[in-house]
Amino acid sequence: MDMLRSDASTPPARALAGMGDHPSGVSLFAAIAVALYQRERTGRGTVVGSSLLANGIWSNGIMAQAALCGATFTPRPPREKSFNALGCYYHCRDGRWLLLAIVNEQRDWPIVAKCLGLDNLIDDPRFAKQAGRFARSAELIAMFDAAFAKRDRDEWRVLLDDAGIVFECVAEMGDLSADRQMLDAGVLVPFENDAMLTIDSPFFVDGADKVRPRKAPAVGEHSDQILREIGYDETVIAKLRESRIVA
Repeated sequence: MDMLRSDASTPPARALAGMGDHPSGVSLFAAIAVALYQRERTGRGTVVGSSLLANGIWSNGIMAQAALCGATFTPRPPREKSFNALGCYYHCRDGRWLLLAIVNEQRDWPIVAKCLGLDNLIDDPRFAKQAGRFARSAELIAMFDAAFAKRDRDEWRVLLDDAGIVFECVAEMGDLSADRQMLDAGVLVPFENDAMLTIDSPFFVDGADKVRPRKAPAVGEHSDQILREIGYDETVIAKLRESRIVA
């Protein structure tokens, strides 16, 4: 939470629901798979376990290990004072955000400047070299802010994509169901016999088809079926329902 704050002056970020539960579930799955393999090889079963605490620190392992090795962490500056304008996020005209993630600055600096209508900066001695852009990053970010504010995010998406610029849109949850990559990659799949989408398990096994996800049953949906299987006849089941013993 502390490391995710937008800058040192803002409150810590709030955690999302399930940020610890899902990694813990994956860890338990891995532990169970290892235990099954051990049983197959040795004939002996075992007990496996994990915890939210263990998975929380594992998920943040890069920064946590750095701290354990004595690293010093510099407070994150406000977005407007980021050290690199080509690795910063920007507010578009429609209120949506996108993040530039340009690594090859020597190649992409002239391209992104043209995309933003800032051709005059390409050979400007203040910004032509990376060292100058770093030294004057706040000035450059202010210019980029003014440029990005002139178009909606999806307009920028097309323009930057066509130019081969590395960036990403800051998605909102409402964007999820129409995310082309999520759908094409099978990350989002429909429930069995339903058009509603759900999130598929995050791993694949070559040659093994996944079971189609099914919706959880409604309360009492299978009560009659289960009662019949354990020997109750229709008269008794009707009485159980009438007395509200069974939902």
